[in-house]
Amino acid sequence: MNPHLAQLIGDYQASVRYAVELMQQSAIPLPASNSNWAGLDIPEQGELTGGIGYVKHGYGCAVHLPTATVSFDFGEQGEIGGVTLSRLAGFAENRLKQYGFTDEDELKQCFEEEVAAGSLVYSGYILYYVAATESRPCNRVDGHTPAA
Repeated sequence: MNPHLAQLIGDYQASVRYAVELMQQSAIPLPASNSNWAGLDIPEQGELTGGIGYVKHGYGCAVHLPTATVSFDFGEQGEIGGVTLSRLAGFAENRLKQYGFTDEDELKQCFEEEVAAGSLVYSGYILYYVAATESRPCNRVDGHTPAA
């Protein structure tokens, strides 16, 4: 995979994990599925531990971390490792050059090349996942099992 894109995805996923950990610390349960999240009865917006703001949306959440806003969607089975081009671009915002991309068009071209090469695998609905990762299941954070 392109090292610049790999770094951006890694930073994005680390921020998503941190956001989800803050959600858990704030008594917001991990969902068992994206539809479970959509139906979860929590305020549409509020504050997480540490005064970090969040906005619940559709199958996901936007969390306003001190370093960047990270917006993500839960996967079909509650996974948090999925990415989309628009979510990556929004996360990087005006830092695209720090990630080695001159603009969003270059990021898009790189993303599409990695999809074509099989490095990013389409889930069938919205999200892409990095191929052949050997990490722990992305729907578990600190050993917590999602709520049904």
